[in-house]
Amino acid sequence: MPEYIRALVYVLLISVPVLYVAKKIALPLIEEAEFNLWRNCWLAATCVTFISSSFFDFSAGLALISIYIHRNSKQPLLLYVVLMFVAPCVPIGVGIPGVFNRIIDLEPPRLLAILILLPLAIKLWREPENRRMRGLDLPVLAYFGFITVLSLRLNDINSILRVVPTYFLDILLPYFVFSRSLRSALDINRVLLAFVVAALPLAAIGVFEIWRNWRVYYVVILEWDFVLMTSYLFRDGLLRAATTSVESIAFGFLCMTGGGCLLALRTQRHWDSWRYIALGILVVGLLSSVSRGPWLGLALCATVLLLTNLRASLKLLAAASPGMIILAFLRPSFIDRFTNLLPFIGSADRGSETYRAMLVENSLLVIERYPLFGSETFLTEPEMLRMIQGQGIVDVVNTYLQIALHHGLIGLFLFVMFFGLLAAKLLGLFLANKSVLVSYQGILAILIAMLFTIATTSSATVIPYIYWAFSGITAAVLARGPSIEWEVRPAVKARMRRIGVGLAPILIRPGADSGKMRVIDPR
Repeated sequence: MPEYIRALVYVLLISVPVLYVAKKIALPLIEEAEFNLWRNCWLAATCVTFISSSFFDFSAGLALISIYIHRNSKQPLLLYVVLMFVAPCVPIGVGIPGVFNRIIDLEPPRLLAILILLPLAIKLWREPENRRMRGLDLPVLAYFGFITVLSLRLNDINSILRVVPTYFLDILLPYFVFSRSLRSALDINRVLLAFVVAALPLAAIGVFEIWRNWRVYYVVILEWDFVLMTSYLFRDGLLRAATTSVESIAFGFLCMTGGGCLLALRTQRHWDSWRYIALGILVVGLLSSVSRGPWLGLALCATVLLLTNLRASLKLLAAASPGMIILAFLRPSFIDRFTNLLPFIGSADRGSETYRAMLVENSLLVIERYPLFGSETFLTEPEMLRMIQGQGIVDVVNTYLQIALHHGLIGLFLFVMFFGLLAAKLLGLFLANKSVLVSYQGILAILIAMLFTIATTSSATVIPYIYWAFSGITAAVLARGPSIEWEVRPAVKARMRRIGVGLAPILIRPGADSGKMRVIDPR
């Protein structure tokens, strides 16, 4: 049996029961037929991923699936989230042979943005209310405009034409579509659910990867003729699972986001065993990444949620105390193994902490040299060349340093200002309004976890796609504010003929057996 078929069989065997768990969580929020569409599209896209012999074949298959989605799905935006992580997130150069060898670098999320988000954006743009500027639009437009202008220093029209469209597809397009499409509490909870459904099967596959010491999706990367600097990465003798995120810390970021979205999810049902099972799958998947930044990120997310609900915190502490006492008394071996992997406490991979400290010191020296606008060639500076690792690369494992080095302190200020405004406004909304329809504190906790975790990693593979989409989700929540309703009520437009003068007619809704509305004139 070819390896790609064997890998596909394992992925399907793992995913099908996990998607059943996802269905049990999803049905209070979406109809069964709609979830079946989610599941079938995910399985179909997964099969296309493994059987395609090239990225072009995969793109053609995904385009056909996208056409089917636009015709049959009630909310194609949610399927963009569900399918965002279905294939390895590696950049494949696409061009016109003999004219432009490389027009744009396409990754599966970027390809989906073209196939799903772009048609939705065109439809949304036709509505006048969506073209009106909102307060949070200004900082994101300022950041996009600034980095676009800085791209002119490339002095190569081909490079400029390749870079600027990716900024639009990665930043502006998801922000615009998410911030304008989500108009009710039901929409917000459904998009959180979509992140949970997208992360669940991959979390289970990650556990399989660390168990079998086999990166299942690596065979797809080889078929697409893409070369990874490091195909397998270990820590303390454990394979760090990556699945479609390619990098283990990005996979941990995905599981962290899925876990946070599950905690923030509001449905008509209370927490049941299915949600606990789903949370367990996501947490174990997060642990299989052996990535300490996302571990701390989810812990920070849970801490924020607990601090905003002290009554639930005390109940949870009381329920968990017996198990914690038993673990402390028995002290199983895996506890010592886990403790050894923790940052600043354990002794595993101390070189990673040393490297990050040196990176900050050397990066600050380069930033002092190019303070306002950064440099396109910062990696060639002497201080950065000292940071070359065994793979022959400089790994800038800090998104804030990455932005400051590349786009200067102005770019960093605009980036931090935008996300800082999102967090500050969301905190104000939560303090002023304790909604039962949307978990403001949950969305805030996820945003804080993301902003913390990107300080421990560069914005690589799926990470920027997640936090830019989430910025649009947060902006949609803030746009509706305290007046958010569970569902959008369609406005009724009708003409009324005026006859004579006097009191306005009183509209009385008829009984259940009547099909019309009676109008009674009190005159």
